Amino acid sequence: MTLTAADLHAEAPAGRLDRLLRFDPRIAERYEAEHGQDRVAALRQNILIGLIFYNAYNLTSIILMPDILALSVAARLAIVSPTALLIAWLVGRVGPAWRETIVLNGMIGSFLIPVLLFWLTEAPLGAYTFGEFTLTLIYGNMLLALRFRQALAFTSAAFASAVLAAVTKAGLEPGLRGAFTLQIATGCLFSLYANHRMEVRRCRDYLTALAARLDSQAAQAARRRYQDLSRTDALTGLPNRRSLDATLARWLADDRAAAVMMIDIDHFKLFNDALGHPAGDDCLRRISALFATYEPGPDTLFARFGGEEFTFAVRNVGALEAARLAAGLVQAVEALGIAHPSRSDGTGVVTISVGIALKPTGSGCSGEAIFAAADRALYQAKRRGRNRHAFDDRWESGLARVQ
Repeated sequence: MTLTAADLHAEAPAGRLDRLLRFDPRIAERYEAEHGQDRVAALRQNILIGLIFYNAYNLTSIILMPDILALSVAARLAIVSPTALLIAWLVGRVGPAWRETIVLNGMIGSFLIPVLLFWLTEAPLGAYTFGEFTLTLIYGNMLLALRFRQALAFTSAAFASAVLAAVTKAGLEPGLRGAFTLQIATGCLFSLYANHRMEVRRCRDYLTALAARLDSQAAQAARRRYQDLSRTDALTGLPNRRSLDATLARWLADDRAAAVMMIDIDHFKLFNDALGHPAGDDCLRRISALFATYEPGPDTLFARFGGEEFTFAVRNVGALEAARLAAGLVQAVEALGIAHPSRSDGTGVVTISVGIALKPTGSGCSGEAIFAAADRALYQAKRRGRNRHAFDDRWESGLARVQ
């Protein structure tokens, strides 16, 4: 289902975030298409930065927990680092849901390693490693910018594991257990609150920007529809006189040859009088449908001139090609076989007459002049019996250039 600006209004379900700051599925899909690659790039960059600082704590382990220094170095370099690099590779090769889940699990694993080291060390200064926990929380929730639902899960796991380690660590003074619990609680709340604010801003900024884009697109579409309607004949669906005039003004100003044909439905008033105006409208629509499929292209234009009159304009043609096209039109309309019961000339179907005016290569003329010439040619065709085409008399006399 296509999104509209109305879908993103504050009262519309699609425009509201749920409690975990999740988009509507349609918006989530669009967001991923627009920002997924940026998210992957940011994750990869921040994972690499995080690894540098994470492994820097091997230096503090020399002082704070020399009794398990080898384990600390091995855990960080042989377990966490390769896993983090694998995650950095994977995030660009899975979908968004799996991507965020993999990053969440990586953060939980990265947090549990220092918790385990804190719990295992018996060195006199080993308790000071507890300070690393808060920095890891800030990294995951603020720098890596876990999505809020993943940040909530990560923070909950971090709080539970850190408190469990503080409570069960052998030899830790009771006062320190309480102090560490308070520290980890405030670190969790601070980093989670900051993550929530960032996520709310990210999501709402996107919804606002998307609504503005959709509004703009809707306005542009409305303008195009209005322009199309203002240039289209409502009954036949063909371009109208306004569109015809605008196109011919460009065509007649350049050096290329052009032909303008005025087309009139023969004895159309008698057709309306006999069968009624609804039948007349249907006749106009059927003939227009034929014109709409006849020689389509950038150098041809059929338009409704008014009433039962149409205009066919075509570029890059000479007299012979224009005559061929006009004859084809006359034959095609007669072949439609639209019954005309009121004709007195023995022809029982609707036909057309076509008048042709030419603008030779290298010449120029006005729209009024070429319409006048085509109209004169149309009356020549009618005087000669209708159901045919004719050129302007002045062209046939050798005055090919329309002034």
